[in-house]
This record gives sequence, C-alpha cells and structure tokens, in this order.
Amino acid sequence: MRRALPAFALLLAAGCYGAVPGPREATSIGTTSSGILAHGVALPERGPGFVRARPGEETRWGTPGLVGALQRAFASVARTFPGSVPARVGDLSAPGGGRHTRHRSHRTGRDVDVIFYLTDPDGRATTPRGWLAFGRYGHAIEESSGDLFFFDDARNWHFVRTLLLDPEADVQWIFVSRGLKTRLLEYALAHETSAEALVRAAYVVQQPERAAPHDDHFHVRVFCSAHDRASGCRDVGPRWPWLRPDVEAIAGRDGAGLDDASLLAALLDGDDPAAGGDAPRARPLVSTR
Repeated sequence: MRRALPAFALLLAAGCYGAVPGPREATSIGTTSSGILAHGVALPERGPGFVRARPGEETRWGTPGLVGALQRAFASVARTFPGSVPARVGDLSAPGGGRHTRHRSHRTGRDVDVIFYLTDPDGRATTPRGWLAFGRYGHAIEESSGDLFFFDDARNWHFVRTLLLDPEADVQWIFVSRGLKTRLLEYALAHETSAEALVRAAYVVQQPERAAPHDDHFHVRVFCSAHDRASGCRDVGPRWPWLRPDVEAIAGRDGAGLDDASLLAALLDGDDPAAGGDAPRARPLVSTR
C-alpha cells in the first residue's frame, strides 16, 4: 500500500529512534533532515482557502498537527479576507517520509512550503503561475508575462499570526527572508492587537542559515508532539519561551498578570536562545539586514 512503510523501515526506526508506532497511528520519527513518517495524514488537493501547487504529486503527507494547523490557518484567511484567492501549498513529505528529491528536510511530516499571498498593482488578490522572489520592498516581476506582483502584508501576516496563536500547532519555525520578516513585523506593529503574536513572530519567523533565503515562500515547521517524542522524534533547535514553564508567570497565566506592553518588554529583553543544527540563531529583535 502507498501509505504503509515497509516492515524493514519500521524495524530500522525502532532500532535507531525508539518504539515502533502503533497500528495506523501517525508518527513522526527522527529529525526533519534524517527521519521518516509512519502513517501520515494527507493534505487534500484543495480545501477552504487553499489548493496544492503541485496537484497529483505524493508529497502531501504530514503529521496530524501540521495538516490540521494549515487547514485552520488557510480557512481563517479566507474568512477574514472575503474574495481572497486560495493559498498555494507546496511540498510536505512523501507518504512514508524519508529522503525528498527537492529538500534536505521535509522527511518526517513536520515541514511544509506555502507560497506567499500576493496582490496585483490594483491591490486585488491574485496568484502568479510560478514561485516569485520578493525583496525588502515587497514586489516582484514574473519573467514569463512581465506582470508585477506585490507581497500582501495583511494576508501573509494573518496567516503567520494564526499559526503562531493556534494552541494545537506548536510551530517551531516559519522560515522567510530577513527583508520579508522585517516587512511583516512592521505591518504587525502597526496593526496587530496581540502582544503575544508579536513576541512569537519575533522569535519564530527567521531566515535560515546555510540555506536559501526563502524569499519566494514560507517554510513552516512544527515541533514533535508528545506522542512523536516517545517514538523517537527529535527537535533540533530551541524550545520557545512560551512553551517553557518559567514563562508562565511572565505571561500572567498564574494569575499575577502583566499588561501587553510589559509582556512584550519582558520577553524581548530575555536571553537570546541559541538554535542548533541547520536552524538559525533566534533573533528576538527585528533585523533589517
């Protein structure tokens, strides 16, 4: 069957990573660049607010956490911005994970590429026929047609903040170029009402090191779930402050409480957590480089 891993692969996973997952239980095993996906969940070819960029290809499998978070975020953008064209979704993982022909990662069902939301020169939501690279000033020209496109600050930020605030998502990284991160945070500082969304974006939205700058798409990565960790899933990089027990008091969840301005200052003035592996070093303050 397409989705079933061969028996030897599961035995290898058991020896190298941990226990063999239960029957038909979706499990991410290993790291995103050296692992597998057992019994993953398929992202549909299309759904509320999204379509697959490469319809018919098998690279559409992920963990339940990632696939569910994507569907909720796309649907939220569609509801919030009536008339919005669907987001175009690139690769997740192959049915059983493992080596991916287009990526060093995308092996364990915890990674996905999402093409940016765009507008035309009149501000109308649109989509190009390919992947366009955007600079700091948020515009790009499609070579085949000569058409001009603009990075849609509002919809791209809404997509990002929805993922970051989703209590079931546990997003580790949203990779994008430094110039576009700056653009997103400048928009958010002017329009966002949640200090927590700003704090999380400052940590999570990063340009990766030793990799392409990600100026033509978002690369979203989620943490291992508790079930996955018990089966040998391994996160590489920092555990964000809002996922650590010592931030409970700062966030006011113990009843002490802080206003949004104090919460923002407390977290942005904190230690800069160092990422490992191929992940970038987290930069809590906006970088314009």
